[in-house]
Amino acid sequence: MITIKKSVLAISFTGSLFLTGCGTESLLQLERNPNYWEAINFSDDLFEPVPKQQSAYLLQTCENTKKTAPLPKQYRTLGEYGLYFNLQQIGTYTPPIELQYIATGDTYYLTCRSPKTYRVTAHPIQLKNHPWLKPTSGQERKPITEPALTVRTYNKAAKRKEEVVGVSKNVQRLSIEFPVTGQIVFLEKEKDGKQKPLFGLPASFSYPEIELSFEKTTDGLPSMTYTLMIKSDQYFNQEDIINRMGKQSIDLTYHPLPDVLPVNKTIPYVTFQSKDTEKPLNKTISLRYETTVKDIRPRGFNGIGNDNKEIHGFLHPNDAALKDGNFRQLSLLPDKLAKRISNDLKEVSLEKLQGKRADIRYMTLIQNGKSQSFEVYLKARANKTDIYVKDAKTKKTAKLSGEVATDLLTELED
Repeated sequence: MITIKKSVLAISFTGSLFLTGCGTESLLQLERNPNYWEAINFSDDLFEPVPKQQSAYLLQTCENTKKTAPLPKQYRTLGEYGLYFNLQQIGTYTPPIELQYIATGDTYYLTCRSPKTYRVTAHPIQLKNHPWLKPTSGQERKPITEPALTVRTYNKAAKRKEEVVGVSKNVQRLSIEFPVTGQIVFLEKEKDGKQKPLFGLPASFSYPEIELSFEKTTDGLPSMTYTLMIKSDQYFNQEDIINRMGKQSIDLTYHPLPDVLPVNKTIPYVTFQSKDTEKPLNKTISLRYETTVKDIRPRGFNGIGNDNKEIHGFLHPNDAALKDGNFRQLSLLPDKLAKRISNDLKEVSLEKLQGKRADIRYMTLIQNGKSQSFEVYLKARANKTDIYVKDAKTKKTAKLSGEVATDLLTELED
């Protein structure tokens, strides 16, 4: 980026700039903009984008937190969707919002899973407002409250290519049926007795049941990698558990598992042991079901990658440049500056708009799939330049503080 000399900027507190009686308020109101979200239909294995109007209505329904109801004690499922933030190409990853239509009798709901907390809200709906929904009849079921575990054991001859044979000379595959909410935490315990979480697997509509198994790979080197494979019909993921150099063998022992995984209780799953004199190994992987999703590294439909908690800022001449990720017209603000701008806008005095529109017309702030766009105006004076920002939606206007405006002006001039 080419650096241009900064303009000198000072703050002027002339009373005429303030709107009478307004006081201060937060101009920062990040929201999910339907223009930047797209729904994918997973029903009947379609995996197809839906029309823009339908995507917007699905998002609007999920965002209406004032119209919710308790989740029915039993219901039938009618279809699944995922709402995706479609600005991923500019480096602002956020997990999707999971949607599932359910019904009990003649009462219908759209359930939405938060991409932040993974909690599910049920929104009562009228079929006439959701004409794409097929109200097919089906047997109502009562969702389970704790993960159900099913162990399947196969002899060595029935193993998949890289699948691990345990000390019993058999292969084990574990199926887990998920409750509607919560997460399964995978923990590792080493010889010092301390347990640490590896990752969490949040509940998902996309994988109500998953299969766990272990594979061993060598890649032609004198090393071994033991990997936990996690998969279902619509999902695949993996986690490397052990990486060891050398040819010393490692024994894998499965522990007896209950039929259900109780809440907040750590259950041993598998132990890896090696008698290598130089690097002895004794590591146990355990399972733990928690009803809320804690802030640990997630995996799963909602957890591929890391949820980006940073706020990002972009300068762009029009909305198309942002939506298309056109980096010839798009400029990324330094994250620290974007954070300072957002803090500046949390408590401002609303003012009358002054100055001329900047050559780069818009500034957009984005965090976790929520965004807010501002029109940028510059008012040049003898030895300073004031920057005014106008919310593109509400048209409310404020002036940025001195240091923040100085640094943003540098970005505008670069």
